[in-house]
Amino acid sequence: MRIHQVLATAAVSAALAVGAMAAPAQAGAAVNCDWNKDVMGGTAMHYQAGTTFRGGPYSECGGYKPATQGWAQAYCVYYNYDRGTKWFYASDWSAWVYSGNVSFPYGGEPTKSC
Repeated sequence: MRIHQVLATAAVSAALAVGAMAAPAQAGAAVNCDWNKDVMGGTAMHYQAGTTFRGGPYSECGGYKPATQGWAQAYCVYYNYDRGTKWFYASDWSAWVYSGNVSFPYGGEPTKSC
């Protein structure tokens, strides 16, 4: 792992820990922002600059926004039927990313359910 990935991963972990504590819940529905998994691997996905990596598959979960675009491994997919959204778990970031902010230029997106 390159040093910038190590530093970015540490920053994401710290931001997710803080964001998970401060994330507001939507009225009438509890939001779980502690969805981290201890996994590695997946399909290469490209994320846009400013994409937020979050502690759970909800926009209310706190997270970290890298300043530049980059690559991450998408381990699995989660369909948030309550919100009508699709999220991918980025195994090397230990965080969640909204599907609208990523692409899979070198293969299909993961079909494994989280």
